[in-house]
Amino acid sequence: MAELVWFRNDMRTFDAPHLSAACENADEVHACFLLAPGQWRRHGIGPNHVEYLRRSLIDLGGRLAELNIPLHVRTADLFSDAPNTIITLAKELDCTRVHWGRDHAFNEMERDRATRKALGTEGIEVREHDTQWVSRPGSLRTKTDGPYKVFTPFLKSWRLALTANLEGTGRNRPTPRPGPRPNPPQIPDLVPGFENHVNIDDWPIGEVACLAELDRFLTERAGEYGRNRDIPSIQGTSGLSPALACGTVSPRTCVLAAREAMERSPAAVPGLDVWESEIAWRDFYRNIMFEFPRVSKDRAFRPDTEQVVWLDEPERFDAWCEGRTGYPIVDAAMRGLVATGWMHNRLRMVVSQFLSKHLLTDWRKGEGFFAQHLVDMDFASNNGGWQWSSSTGTDSAPYFRVFNPTTQGRRFDPEGAFIRRWIPEIAHLSDKAIHEPSVNNDRLWESCEYP
Repeated sequence: MAELVWFRNDMRTFDAPHLSAACENADEVHACFLLAPGQWRRHGIGPNHVEYLRRSLIDLGGRLAELNIPLHVRTADLFSDAPNTIITLAKELDCTRVHWGRDHAFNEMERDRATRKALGTEGIEVREHDTQWVSRPGSLRTKTDGPYKVFTPFLKSWRLALTANLEGTGRNRPTPRPGPRPNPPQIPDLVPGFENHVNIDDWPIGEVACLAELDRFLTERAGEYGRNRDIPSIQGTSGLSPALACGTVSPRTCVLAAREAMERSPAAVPGLDVWESEIAWRDFYRNIMFEFPRVSKDRAFRPDTEQVVWLDEPERFDAWCEGRTGYPIVDAAMRGLVATGWMHNRLRMVVSQFLSKHLLTDWRKGEGFFAQHLVDMDFASNNGGWQWSSSTGTDSAPYFRVFNPTTQGRRFDPEGAFIRRWIPEIAHLSDKAIHEPSVNNDRLWESCEYP
């Protein structure tokens, strides 16, 4: 009996429930991945994330080969092409069962429903597994049996359920299957239409590299995470957001490792506690995406905010995109994003509030720009963050809360180290003047080409 494992945003062999289940039951196991360039373009996903995914796929093929499991890579340009592609492959391999990880984005759920129905007509069983979160979306409910709309009570409920949700997880991996080592999968050198990407060599790629990076973070940086995570000029974060977006490391493995690190090093508990809450934010936004499907349809979480009349001023939006607004911390963050495909979360909040609340530009334009550039593109987190910042989303604070970009720069980049890296034309200014050069009227600033 043969079974097929369909990998999506869960590209790993450690803590891979869909893979483990197939290996427990079947005499023969196959794996597959569907490239969907047309659908990715429709979703606004850019070349940086696609290239990271492609390289992660190469690594996944190698890890599966160690288990003597072949990886079959096919192209299903749109999600509507997936059912026929999976059926054809399953019948070709004589598979009686297909495993995949649940996905709660709207289009992905429609794809899975169609595929499940199509497989059923062929007598092929489907089994779904939880592979992308700690708590399954929809599983945590308020006291009135409603969905959570605010993060803090969600976090409390999430932590109460943590012990049960971490059972059986960790760095467990199936044992190698009997049989010959399979041939390498046919993976394109580039995905057509996604060629122009940034250099992503500095990111850990593949599950072994990502697990090693997780260990380094927990050993070297996690204790100071609560303080350092907001400082863009240093490496204060885990660096695992691209891995979590593609699923080369599981959020459950991250939380379990953090809990074990807390036991080993009580002094690191405050920082690890903050980092754990960031994993919970991922689950929270997935829960919102599941409970309120409208956010997957280019709509606001808060329907009343659909009445906001945004300004349509392309020249201001272009200035924001290109890092020439005249606000140094905003411009440095945007230039860094375009050059590297990544931005600190603190800076994501600063630049998104600047676009939506200073320039009064529709948050969806900024969300789309991020999707085009982020290596760690993740729809639920990107959409949730943008709606939070623009006060159209899940936020108990009032709409008139606005970050002052100059104050944010002085607080989190006090010596201007991050600004100097990305805006060299004002690098010569003093630590004070560099945060607000136009107010200081520095003659050195007046002679440079910064707006």
